[in-house]
Amino acid sequence: MLIAGRVNPPPITDAAYAGVYLSGKDNIPELMHALRGAPLRIEHNGNAQVGRVLQGWSDPQSGALYALAEVDISHVPGALAAAAIEKGAFRDFSLGYTSQLQRNQSTGRLEAGNKRIIELSVVKTGARPDCRITHHHHQPQAPLQKRRKPNTDS
Repeated sequence: MLIAGRVNPPPITDAAYAGVYLSGKDNIPELMHALRGAPLRIEHNGNAQVGRVLQGWSDPQSGALYALAEVDISHVPGALAAAAIEKGAFRDFSLGYTSQLQRNQSTGRLEAGNKRIIELSVVKTGARPDCRITHHHHQPQAPLQKRRKPNTDS
């Protein structure tokens, strides 16, 4: 199953911002490159990898981040995740990343920097605005469906 949508709103543009959300100070092209191949999880559960990110990109006008991911329906967790997405139980994306807190030597303030993407999660309700699964495409015949044997009695 393929899913796509916004994974992060436009970066914060306030030059004084030093928090953990992505901002204009972060290297967005590098982060988008790092998103490719990242694990796709359910609710940030490290034991529930259900697929992987195929591609990440940013909107040139707003700077919002988007992704295309594949849910691996060939195993039970992925098939269950795909069914939950199709039924609307999981509607949002949540981008998982780490950051390092460092003290700014000139201001003395703690600042979050060196942000690294570690995963993308499918979640019931995302923490950031408008980070939704906007598109999904599922192949008509899932591998876990019971297939009937052809009737050879004729």
